[in-house]
Amino acid sequence: MKNNGRPYLDKLNEKVELIKDPLKEYPRPNFVRQSYFSLNGEWELEVNKVDELPLIYSKKIIVPFALEAPLSGVNYLVEDDDFIYYHKNFEFHKSRKNNRVLLNFDGIDMFSWIYLNGKFVGNHEGGYTKFHFDITDFINEGNNELIIKVRDISDTSYHLRGKQTLNPTGYFYTTSSGIYKPVWIEEVPTEYIENVKFIIHYDESIVEVRVDTKENGVAGLFLDGKYYNIKTNSKNLIKLTNPHPWSYDDPFLYHVKVTYLSDTIESYFGFRKIEIKEGKKHRKGIYLNNKRIILNGLLDQGYYYLGNLTPKSYDDYENEIKALKELGYNTLRKHIKIECDTFYYLCDKYGMLVIQDFVNGGTPYKFKEVVFPRLFTAFINKESWIKEGMFGRESNEGKEEFIKESKEIVDTLYNYPSIIIYTIFNEAWGEFEPSKVYKIFKEYDSSRLYDTASGWVDSKNSDFYSVHSYTIPARKRYDKKYHRPYVLTETGGISYKVKGHSFFKGSFGHGYAHSTKTFNRKYFKLYKKFIKQMKKGKLNGVIYTEVSDCEKEYNGIYTFDRKVLKLNKEKLMKLNKKIEDIY
Repeated sequence: MKNNGRPYLDKLNEKVELIKDPLKEYPRPNFVRQSYFSLNGEWELEVNKVDELPLIYSKKIIVPFALEAPLSGVNYLVEDDDFIYYHKNFEFHKSRKNNRVLLNFDGIDMFSWIYLNGKFVGNHEGGYTKFHFDITDFINEGNNELIIKVRDISDTSYHLRGKQTLNPTGYFYTTSSGIYKPVWIEEVPTEYIENVKFIIHYDESIVEVRVDTKENGVAGLFLDGKYYNIKTNSKNLIKLTNPHPWSYDDPFLYHVKVTYLSDTIESYFGFRKIEIKEGKKHRKGIYLNNKRIILNGLLDQGYYYLGNLTPKSYDDYENEIKALKELGYNTLRKHIKIECDTFYYLCDKYGMLVIQDFVNGGTPYKFKEVVFPRLFTAFINKESWIKEGMFGRESNEGKEEFIKESKEIVDTLYNYPSIIIYTIFNEAWGEFEPSKVYKIFKEYDSSRLYDTASGWVDSKNSDFYSVHSYTIPARKRYDKKYHRPYVLTETGGISYKVKGHSFFKGSFGHGYAHSTKTFNRKYFKLYKKFIKQMKKGKLNGVIYTEVSDCEKEYNGIYTFDRKVLKLNKEKLMKLNKKIEDIY
């Protein structure tokens, strides 16, 4: 093998203690059913280059941690020609004889084939989308044998991959191959609730409720102390009395129960609207519930020390969101990665706005194609410069896959009020026909705003004038052509390695600091200039790079293990309060 099981981390400052039953809590807080059987925990594993189910399994792995993560107990860098085989025996007993049984996978990267009790159940493509199978006809009452075959070709093709690469360097990171999100079983009645969607009509004080079922029928809805009979597979408009809006400073949630025949689910929604509209001096701004806001946030890569793309526990999500709220930030830009559902629920609960990136794909990017536009923005900052086949999008299959899987992501995340913006393309990574793609998604989900090509070649159709700037971030900018709100969607990125909390050789960043004092001086000097532009209404948001260090990238305000805040806490809270008080 080329990598010989080379470890993920260059060094560890602690012994890795494996978790017997990780992420055991119910994994879908926005669609809760009182049936849950977790398959997380220890599985048997075999990795080889043979496309044939093995007879023996020589290793153990802790699911749902990727093979590359130390918390998996494997700590092995998967190659693009490897086949990964998971094996688990488990006992299962139905609670009711006539129930259907669904097997849920929240994330397997990248191709997977499922076998239960010696029979092929189905397969799935895509590392960032959920899927499930009805296994009623495959599962036994009692002992069961589950085998999952996986292949991850990472960045060797056009498939969605985020920042994962087989050769980690700088701001591209180690792959997360195989199962990296929860695997679980639920029972449902023969006729059950497939989906619930809440569409907010803010100015009319109306919530539109849609309950999807296989056959048309009547569902019961418990909402705000009242009971409603509503038609399934239909539009149901419910007028709220004195509706309580959801916002980042008052994250009120309406809790809902839906019944259909013998099925019951619990859910929630936030009553809010997000829009761009004109303010003083004819300058457009971002408005949440008719109040102008400034996005004051951080780039969030979603990589975790020892767990790679997977947190050690859901407490990692909660502690981080609460800490960032305490510091005074109001926004996270979740960077080309989709989190477990619990992350978005906690953002809803605590009032953290989310800019959710779609996941980039495309064939391997060429240096000139992704850097040239940035160097010569003044001359080629127009959509006509983007030609067919540029930015790793030579194939129609790759384009179609991007649209299809991104729509699946939008469907999955629709009911989370904290998500106010979608980033369609990050810079030029896998970009194609940006204005056309903008129109597709704006029509598909009009309850969000869209940053079409974050920080890069400007697109005619985008809700923002979006800029990434690390060299001259405080330069005054304004969208003179389309008059859209200017947002600095990536900036800062000052690299500072904290002794005892740095786990990778080398150091990538946008400028460097060699002491806590210097790091703080550079950060606060930068924001002093930003605040002047914010007060004049010219700058509508700043996303600083980033929440924490990530592998060789030491740009975080926290270290990779989240144990050290590099900034002065009291001074940072005062600064963020100044930004909050501008409007």
